[in-house]
Amino acid sequence: MSGGRITEGVVRVGDTVRRPVGPHSPFVHRLLRHFEAVGCDAAPRLRGTDGRGREILSFQDGETRTEFRPREWTSAQITAAARLLRRLHDASAGAVIAGDQETVCHNDFSPLNVTFVDGLPTAAFDFDQAAPGPRTRDLAYAAWLWLFGADAAAPLDRQVGLLRTFLDVYGLEDERREGFGALVVGRVEDELAMHQRAGRITAPDTWLHQEIVWLKDHADAIDRMLRIRI
Repeated sequence: MSGGRITEGVVRVGDTVRRPVGPHSPFVHRLLRHFEAVGCDAAPRLRGTDGRGREILSFQDGETRTEFRPREWTSAQITAAARLLRRLHDASAGAVIAGDQETVCHNDFSPLNVTFVDGLPTAAFDFDQAAPGPRTRDLAYAAWLWLFGADAAAPLDRQVGLLRTFLDVYGLEDERREGFGALVVGRVEDELAMHQRAGRITAPDTWLHQEIVWLKDHADAIDRMLRIRI
């Protein structure tokens, strides 16, 4: 392992992964312990900290991706991703760690943050942004990360078809899909604002800005196509 894209100093040691801790770590550690307590194997196990103060996580077998564009996925891969996210949400829904929210959101459920076995997503990692929230927050962000964007290789109608599969497999009710395109836009705008506050984005016109413009231009079409039942 050469380290993370944002978190530096991520290394593999034997059958463990060592990562630096930060302000987010106490909550993440509570979440990972909760997953273990309820038998959810869709996330790494926390094994404490080492002599350097790094968190020790169990290594997840499988392949990882370093690039999520051009968002070309099969129906089987999208189905597996939806089932994986549902398992994570169900494991924390109604638990003390979710507070008064519906569940605990991963908040970065990207193809870059899951392991693939035989080409299918099987487990998630990098819970640094995890926080209590509504299920739709993760679903909207995943829709962008997995399916939508200016450089998506497939036509929009195919991607919306895969989104419908994703939401059907996840089990999101039809009434919660209304205005889903705008929900995706708002979630990506939140992400941009977070990176701006952290000083990682300072330019006025980045790739992320351009993605938001694309999503705004296509939000209504996404909603319209999503309503069509085949």
